[in-house]
Amino acid sequence: MSWLRKVGKSKAGQPELAAPLAPLNARLGDWTGEYRDETRFAEGFLDQLTLPGQVSALAYEPGVGLLAVGTSAGTVHVYGAPPVRVVLTLRPALRVKHLAFKSDTYLLVCIDEKDNISIYDLSRQEPHAATVRSGVRRAPPTASGASASATQLADAPLRVGTYSARNTVLCLEISPSHSHMFLGLADGTVDTYDLERFAPAPYRIPNLWWNEEEAARRRQEPGAPSRLHVPLIIDVQTHPRDINLLLLCYEGGAVLYSIRDKAALLAFQLRLLPGAPGPQPDAPMEVIWSERACPATAIAWSPDGGQFAMGHENGCLSFWSIKDEDKPLQVRTLDELDVDRPTAPEELAQRPRSPIFKLAWSAFAGPGWYEAASAWAGGSASAGGASAGDAGNGAAPAPDAETGTQGTTLTVMGGTPVRQNAACLHVFHLPPPPPSALWTSNTPEAQHKARVAQQQSLVPRHRSVYHTTATVEDFVLLPRLSPHYGGTYDPYALLVLVGPDDSLPSLAAQATHRGLETYSFPPRAASPAYFRLHLPLPLTLAGRGTLLGARAYTVPLATYRRLVQDAGTPPRGAVHPEHAMGGFATPNIVGGTRAHAAGIARNGQPRLLVTWHVDGSVRVHDVSPHLLLLGTEDAGRGTVLEKPFPAPLPHLTVRVRDVVLHPSAIGAPALEPLQRFPMRLQIADVLPAWDAAELAVRLTTGHVLHLAYAPAALAGDTPGTPTDALHGLALHDTPSANSTPLPEFTPLEATANPRVAGFQPHAMLHLMPLAPTCSALSDAGLVAVASGGLLVVADAHAQEIVVRAGFGAEDYLSHQIGDREARIVAAEARGEIAALTFSVCRIAEDRMLAPRLIVVRTSGLATVWTFEQGGLGDWFGFRSAAVQLDVRGAVLHTAVLDPAGHAARCTADDVQRARIEQESPDGGYATSPHHFHVLLVVSTHAATVRDQVTGPCIALAEFPEPADGAQVVSRAHGRMLLAVSPSSITALTLPRLDTTHRIQRHVPPSRELVSAPPAVSIEAQGDFVELSDGQQLRLWTAFATQPHGELPTTCLYTPRTLPSAPGAGAGGYLASLGEWFGTSAASTLAPGAQLDAVIGGSRRAPLPKLPPRVSSVPEAPAEELVPVAPAPAKGAAAPAAGRGAAAPAEPPRESWLSSYQRSLTSLANGSARSQAQINMQLLHKRDEILTNLGEGMSDLERSAKDFLKQTRNSALKAAARDKFDKYMQ
Repeated sequence: MSWLRKVGKSKAGQPELAAPLAPLNARLGDWTGEYRDETRFAEGFLDQLTLPGQVSALAYEPGVGLLAVGTSAGTVHVYGAPPVRVVLTLRPALRVKHLAFKSDTYLLVCIDEKDNISIYDLSRQEPHAATVRSGVRRAPPTASGASASATQLADAPLRVGTYSARNTVLCLEISPSHSHMFLGLADGTVDTYDLERFAPAPYRIPNLWWNEEEAARRRQEPGAPSRLHVPLIIDVQTHPRDINLLLLCYEGGAVLYSIRDKAALLAFQLRLLPGAPGPQPDAPMEVIWSERACPATAIAWSPDGGQFAMGHENGCLSFWSIKDEDKPLQVRTLDELDVDRPTAPEELAQRPRSPIFKLAWSAFAGPGWYEAASAWAGGSASAGGASAGDAGNGAAPAPDAETGTQGTTLTVMGGTPVRQNAACLHVFHLPPPPPSALWTSNTPEAQHKARVAQQQSLVPRHRSVYHTTATVEDFVLLPRLSPHYGGTYDPYALLVLVGPDDSLPSLAAQATHRGLETYSFPPRAASPAYFRLHLPLPLTLAGRGTLLGARAYTVPLATYRRLVQDAGTPPRGAVHPEHAMGGFATPNIVGGTRAHAAGIARNGQPRLLVTWHVDGSVRVHDVSPHLLLLGTEDAGRGTVLEKPFPAPLPHLTVRVRDVVLHPSAIGAPALEPLQRFPMRLQIADVLPAWDAAELAVRLTTGHVLHLAYAPAALAGDTPGTPTDALHGLALHDTPSANSTPLPEFTPLEATANPRVAGFQPHAMLHLMPLAPTCSALSDAGLVAVASGGLLVVADAHAQEIVVRAGFGAEDYLSHQIGDREARIVAAEARGEIAALTFSVCRIAEDRMLAPRLIVVRTSGLATVWTFEQGGLGDWFGFRSAAVQLDVRGAVLHTAVLDPAGHAARCTADDVQRARIEQESPDGGYATSPHHFHVLLVVSTHAATVRDQVTGPCIALAEFPEPADGAQVVSRAHGRMLLAVSPSSITALTLPRLDTTHRIQRHVPPSRELVSAPPAVSIEAQGDFVELSDGQQLRLWTAFATQPHGELPTTCLYTPRTLPSAPGAGAGGYLASLGEWFGTSAASTLAPGAQLDAVIGGSRRAPLPKLPPRVSSVPEAPAEELVPVAPAPAKGAAAPAAGRGAAAPAEPPRESWLSSYQRSLTSLANGSARSQAQINMQLLHKRDEILTNLGEGMSDLERSAKDFLKQTRNSALKAAARDKFDKYMQ
């Protein structure tokens, strides 16, 4: 039967086969069921997936493995293992300016823009955590900090100290070797704060550069500042091997300071002599032939402590020996050496350079004694075998031998010419420093040899460059374990904070201003030198990853397994997959216990979150409920979660820019506007077809990119694509029968990568001359795109146009329409297309099952297009019906529902079922009076249901306030309509649209720069995502009272054994022995305690009383303990047995041996615990006694000196008086 005969058959209706439908009340049942109960609905906040505001501070703690990120909204986000995430909100919620960790006591120090200092103990939990956890969770603060007081999570660590600095804090320094923090203030002074007693210390370092400027003014040096100038302090760093020495960087230079002696030892200042070209050889001659100072901007200690590097405002790098303040070891730029020497400028002189903003000098762990012995004995074969084994088990590539075992690296931020791209970081690979034996002799020859050796160690072997996507604003190195050397020892990753990318579309949201990128470290000499690492999801949604849109979907189980099977094993860390990070997370189940986790997970269906971003990428995340419920079993901790929530699926990421700019796509006419102006490329919408595993990415320029999922082995084949032979056949008399492909389609199979699994590009469709306003994608391969009143339907698989409407004479089948179709076309011209929905359904005019497209316009007119598929797979479409709807406002959601309330989709199976019914001689289910479909249309102000899609209106409901999103939700055999508005959630029954319940929402007020209604996407189980006007993505649920998993219970305190301070190994052992035997030498052998005594003074505050630390192995919750059977009530009747009543069974008696063993064990544990507490108290008491004794001895010594001085003065006065008396006599 030809398709024209089918059309006539469907239009005739065949009354001899079609039976009349049953009455409406008999056909329509109650689809909502038990969900008419309003107690089943409750608003619940699940998670915020983005950072409020922009990134403002970074810090990393290597002992536990925690990454802290501060924001401009006053929040601090702490990340550990993949599922571990804790959010702290400062009080008041002001912009975070500085972050720092103290690894030995697990403290986090936060300083806001008003110089308020908040100190959190990561090993102790907030006392009211249980109360906060049991309460209703509210949304986190916005970028402006609103609702900050209501967002302190239950797992937040305890705030143990607060302090307000007396001046603006410019820098801070914390060492794990002692208990004090140094604060560099705007007046050039350095204050101290006791991190053990949580009180300010009396020790203060004055502005040491005053004297240097005063001496310059007395010498009348050119460029000497006036007396009104206040030297600013730039940085404070502790000597890596002597905590008594501080290097203070001022804007004029650096000062080496002794804490114990309270004196400046050396001052370092770089001054270019006349004739030295410096970093700008093309400067005017009067500048070159004058002596000029180079203001300092950054410092960095070398790992051995014998030298340090200092960056300058003019882009120079100077290297100094700590024993020579007169002349630097070397002065260079990023490209040239010895720029401080008077030489002739080169012909190709560089332009002025940007300042050196930050420096980091890193060393790496050398081989152990066994590796060293093997290397000395020539055991290279064993080393080669070890490296081969490491490569075999998937470990990250090891650093090169020059850097990893012997040399050091100097990471430089800044110093590039001002006209060059500053989106880079430079890393110098330096030789190992000279041995310390060169410093033992003070003879001139030995000193000259040592200086030459130091200069040779500063000549880099090679230089690496990290190319970032935008200008680098800050960076942090992530060490493996050691917190010493200023947090730069043996790093494995580099975290970079970048600024806005000028090549991307600009947005007003703060999230686009700064982004984060992470790379492997150190860079290798081989290619590639480094590789990109991952970051936790909230950190990827900043900068280039700023969200443009997001939608949540419930996907079929088969499709979910197909898409997730190539995701790989869960990573051990949130940054590097092979480096574990600290903390652990356990499930937090609402409405059940951990024993119910598997059942709750089985009841929930898989869910995916699709997001598109400003960088032109589409990302897919797993938000299935089992991620919050199931994990691995641990003997002490119970169920430990392994994956984060949401779990990124990076193999499903689609990068549209890479597809458009692929070399094989260069020159395509449809892609030329995007290739010439890639900054205009911006994603407007993403349409998934989950059953077919396909995506359609709609751009703002009108292009539609069609992709199909393929595994790695079959990535070059696109499922369902016809062969080239079928394309060349003239199948029908329509314009789509041309043998050559139409210009609207650009094949992109050549851009696919067959070696990886994921969504592979299939074709680029350019169907509209204008930007599309709405679109739809079916699982059968049909794509519908509308712009205003124009409509184009295309077959994405065959790359052919099926329907073109609204173009006048260019419309397909325009010469075949009759009077009725002409009236429909005239009515369509009065409104723009607002919504498109594909479905395989029945309508009132045609009871036959067929693929259809429902087109809803702003005027309320709904047109139904029916499609037929030929024997060779070609599609044909025609208008089959039209109806006027009651549309009030913008259309939010349209759905076609079957008699059970399920959505009627348009999958390949549905199309095949429709074809079988159409070819059936008896008409199939078309003759059944109980098979029909209804149309649900939801607008911002109302919802309506129509019988048989184009039949009469059977239900109408108005919303109390304009809605932002709507969806048909299916839970436990009940279906209802949810409409989400800014202040409430309305639940309506189906199909009658009776209001069941209205839930009040608790959304924080927004103060963003832009003001637009939020975009709401509701998935089929009642959870929904909300993208606010400031690109803040929040995940909510409308069924908070039902059993589900919320954010897990996290523990940040998983300590590891920290390495000893450099050079303090033997001293630490001797100090412990000295303290045990009570010798007076113990204080001199414990440099940290001695320095605390010097800084803290004689009136040091007492130790605060803090709650106990949390245990890394928590106890089992009370609800999971084995219940004990209650004893029978007194006087209760016992069951009869025969004539007499049986006595109640007594519990089995415990043997005396087991009871004795349990008592002995309990006594031993209690005794050991109490004895340990007593020992700790005695040790603290003994420390106080020794401190008081030392202070008393110091007072006695001071009194003796004063007494001797007074006695001598009295004796001198008496002798002078006697001599004067004798002279007068």
